[in-house]
Amino acid sequence: MGACCSGEESKKIVEEESTEIEQKVADAIEATKEIAEAAQKKAAEVTVAVQDEVAAIAEAAKEIAEGAAQKVAHIDQAAQKEGAEVAEAAEAKVAAIVLAAEKGAEVAKAAEANVAPIAEAAQKEVAEVAVVAVVAAAKEGTEAACATMDAAAAAVTGVMIVEFVAEKGAFKKVDFKTKNVGFEIAMAGGGCCGPAGQAQVAVKKIDTKGQAETLGVKLGWRVKSISGTEVSGLKPAHKLLEESVAKLSEA
Repeated sequence: MGACCSGEESKKIVEEESTEIEQKVADAIEATKEIAEAAQKKAAEVTVAVQDEVAAIAEAAKEIAEGAAQKVAHIDQAAQKEGAEVAEAAEAKVAAIVLAAEKGAEVAKAAEANVAPIAEAAQKEVAEVAVVAVVAAAKEGTEAACATMDAAAAAVTGVMIVEFVAEKGAFKKVDFKTKNVGFEIAMAGGGCCGPAGQAQVAVKKIDTKGQAETLGVKLGWRVKSISGTEVSGLKPAHKLLEESVAKLSEA
């Protein structure tokens, strides 16, 4: 497809992509808040449940103590010794129940202390996921914006901007100003400039003292895009190259 677009269209595309990125960031932040709120709610539920259990145990202890006291009060003089033993046993049982209640309180406190790190860890994990999502979205938006800017620059300045993948994967942008671009393309196997074994559209010939040679283009460089349009195959690349060259000046 052609690579021309107005400055207003480029600005609109960039604004739309920025809005999409901002929405993804907002969604990630909202997800973080929801997980943190759920963790805090869970901690509150655990604390309330333990507190209720402790209160029930304490109430039961109180009732047992009151019952024992009533029984002791009604024991006659002849059975005072036996009543004293019953009272002592009741007091021991009450002491054991109170001790259990205290242990329950300690468990509740420990549970509350353990839930806080879990909530914090969950919030941190979600934040990390949000950051990864934002970075990925920003990268996509940046690449699309760069392609749009290249197309706009080519349309405004009247040049053909070719982005190559050079040695070790380095990206090189070269501006061609006249029709005599000085290079030809063909399919080439993977190597230094592309995945091994995968055919790529690459520079197969460079004219001596032509524009390409003067601008530093090398044999084997892979053609990534032409005036902001990604190269997806040899036939589309030839068509795109011909259309872009046709718009250049003769000399």
